Amino acid sequence: MRTASRKALVGALMMAALQVGAQNECTDYHRFNCDRSTDARFSVNGQSKSAPVQVGVPTELNIIVYRGQDYRISFCPDERVLGSGVVARLIEKVREPRTITEQVIERQPVYDENGEPTGDHRDVTRNEEKVVIEDVRKVLWDNQEHEMAQEVEFSCTSTKRLVIELIAPGADEVKPKRADMDIGCIGVLIEHMPTPQLGF
Repeated sequence: MRTASRKALVGALMMAALQVGAQNECTDYHRFNCDRSTDARFSVNGQSKSAPVQVGVPTELNIIVYRGQDYRISFCPDERVLGSGVVARLIEKVREPRTITEQVIERQPVYDENGEPTGDHRDVTRNEEKVVIEDVRKVLWDNQEHEMAQEVEFSCTSTKRLVIELIAPGADEVKPKRADMDIGCIGVLIEHMPTPQLGF
């Protein structure tokens, strides 16, 4: 019994070490694997990041884009594990008011025909409208509608909170036998520059 529990403990420790190693391996993946823009005016944005992700499991990176800036966002997965056609969406988080109707139960006294309280009570249900603020996610760009492009450029006319959502489809070849082999590094390289002033 002791040997079995030791083996289980050693196995769990090895899995944890592999995950920590994968995270450390992925830290700078975008710096060495994502192609920079050919436009020298773009600078690397500090929100660029890399992380280990699992095939088929959505992962999100929250960023802020600022008014008056042009952005270029590119995705670079470890193609041997994650495949080359990463599904990517840019989603804006906005807070919007919404009116909801709730049923409220009130306890009211019961009166007799003379208007005197009988000492009894009854539950009365009424509808009450209330305004709540909800986070709404609006898809601004989806690479499935743009020939699976692995980069996007845009000008920002107002400051926004964005979510970069990524799903790795996995490599085309036969899946490996070990489940932990479907985790690979993905980099998100964000570049920015002041929006050029064009026209009159």
